[in-house]
Amino acid sequence: MYIDRIRIRNYRCFRDATIEFQPGLNVIIGENNAGKTTLLRAIAIVFDRRARSRPTLHDFNRLVEPLDKSPTIIVEVTIRSSKNDTAADRALVASWLTKLDTTWEAQLTYRFFLPEQHNKEFAEAIIGANRDKFFEVIEEFLPKYVSRVYGGNPETLVTADGESLAKFDCQFLDAMRDVESEMFTGSAPLFRQMLEQVLDWGKSVDDRRALRGNFRTNSKSLRDILDGRLDTAKLFELVKATGAADGGAPILHGAISEADLIAALRLFIAQKEFSFPATHNGLGYNNLIYISLVLASLTFRTSVERLGSNAAIFPMLLIEEPEAHLHPALQYKLLAHIVERVSADPQHNRQVFVTTHSTHVTAAARLQPIICLSIATDGTIGVSYPARLYPDTTEGTASRGYVERYLDATKSAMLFAKATLFVEGIAEQLVIPALARMLGQSFDAHHVAVVRVDGLTFKHFLPLFGGGVSADKLPIALGRRVACIIDSDPARSDKYAAKKKRKSCFPFQLNRDAAKFDYYPQSAAVTNLSNFVAARTTIKIFTAAKTFEYDLALANSTEPGIVTAVMDRAEGLKALAAKSDTLPEALKDVLDGDEATNLAIVVNQNDRQRQQFAAIYLRCAEDAKGEHAFALEQHIRSLKAGATVACPEYIQNAIEWITHSAVAAKTS
Repeated sequence: MYIDRIRIRNYRCFRDATIEFQPGLNVIIGENNAGKTTLLRAIAIVFDRRARSRPTLHDFNRLVEPLDKSPTIIVEVTIRSSKNDTAADRALVASWLTKLDTTWEAQLTYRFFLPEQHNKEFAEAIIGANRDKFFEVIEEFLPKYVSRVYGGNPETLVTADGESLAKFDCQFLDAMRDVESEMFTGSAPLFRQMLEQVLDWGKSVDDRRALRGNFRTNSKSLRDILDGRLDTAKLFELVKATGAADGGAPILHGAISEADLIAALRLFIAQKEFSFPATHNGLGYNNLIYISLVLASLTFRTSVERLGSNAAIFPMLLIEEPEAHLHPALQYKLLAHIVERVSADPQHNRQVFVTTHSTHVTAAARLQPIICLSIATDGTIGVSYPARLYPDTTEGTASRGYVERYLDATKSAMLFAKATLFVEGIAEQLVIPALARMLGQSFDAHHVAVVRVDGLTFKHFLPLFGGGVSADKLPIALGRRVACIIDSDPARSDKYAAKKKRKSCFPFQLNRDAAKFDYYPQSAAVTNLSNFVAARTTIKIFTAAKTFEYDLALANSTEPGIVTAVMDRAEGLKALAAKSDTLPEALKDVLDGDEATNLAIVVNQNDRQRQQFAAIYLRCAEDAKGEHAFALEQHIRSLKAGATVACPEYIQNAIEWITHSAVAAKTS
């Protein structure tokens, strides 16, 4: 069995929202204040009796309605059967069942409410009250509120018994956890508990008894040695003189128990040539040790052999920001381990709920367990399930597989951002953010993620944002603005060739010889992509006249600054930019005869010179696109105040759209 879904009403940022889960790992992501922590708290408020605290005034949702009666915080948890169910599972939830099909369901409902006998008094107190006064009245009546957990149909108001709830072992690691204190201090530190759990682990009952007996014998010898070193006569010499001995003579007695010795053990960290106390270890590594101990504890807490009827049946782990204090590589490794552990041993790791801001964590988790929370414009919380947006078809499975294979930390940023810009290659990924900053539309300030799709694989990523998905799935898509910047890549094909094959050409070659060639102003990729997202108003396609480098040069044909040292024939290009009416000798063989002929018949001289510079610029950048992009990005970022590089129109439109500017709104 597993927690299938939770419905939260009137609790903190949740007015009324339902979040669905899967067995095993669930990774909850989203912007700040989108409800990640509240979601974990809602789970804990039902299952973790040790950490359950009484709600305060500020735990009520501020948009609670109606305002004419006392509000109630409600958390409904639906538990669903799975293929791994045991007899103990079914017995545990038998009295909570709400659905008796082969796939059964059970329900627990937490309610924090004002008892019926006080409702009339509350209603009288809020007559004519506005929202602020309403919350003042809630605060007045808060001491009279009570909390209950009901099992089964909540209308029957049958309280779930505490013994059954205790079978759900809920471990909550919050973001502000004090790892050192939790592990090593207090009356029952985690490290000591775990040592006691692994004592004689795997041994038979008879072996354990024999080992305990052997320990008692050896510990008695130690006690006797110590007793012989203590001069108790000196210690108690005044007892008799003061008359205290009249009530009995004091003597030493007792034995060293296994628990006493375990409590004396200290955790050290062993390096190659030395060791040191764990309290002196790095905070990140201690965080990892702590999480690993808690994960291991889930197995021990379910051991019927050791705990009998006190063993937990449903262990679950709630971790808030596991990435705290961890290097990115360790973040990835930790989540990868949790994924593997949950998959390999589902009975002892029923469900793990993780909230995170780390792209490394989401990269390790892949798409399936991710749940994305976001704040809608009306203040409600939206819920998205990225993996569900891909249909169970051959094409849908292939697209999802592609995204998961390439969902590294860089691409995972799109799941956290407020808007996403998809680009073809490294040149756009590096240079466009610099252009946006130059235009006063910083992507960092607007929380825009720039994702390189490495080719023309836009369509694999767009279902996450509702592109190409069926209407019924749109509510669970990521509701954010998306821009796709794609090259038009114009081409032509010889009408009389045995095999018609499209060959790339320049814009100035289009429609020059209709008798010989068929022309294609845009590639099939552009057409297909436009059709793919035609129904989505939040996704827009922005197309270059040819390629990014070509259009950038077209807009800056007299600007030598966009020519970088890594480009082929860089000096010739700079000379052409400085004196556009004269083609330097070093550049005369860059374009072939047909290209030069088509260029020569462009009527407008200024247009002809711009097209010439753009075509040659593109050719000279083709063999060093990455290095050229790095150098160009540095040049743009280093421009002094007042200096600019002209931004191609299609890129400027994309920047304005993705950063929600007034111009973007006008053109959308």
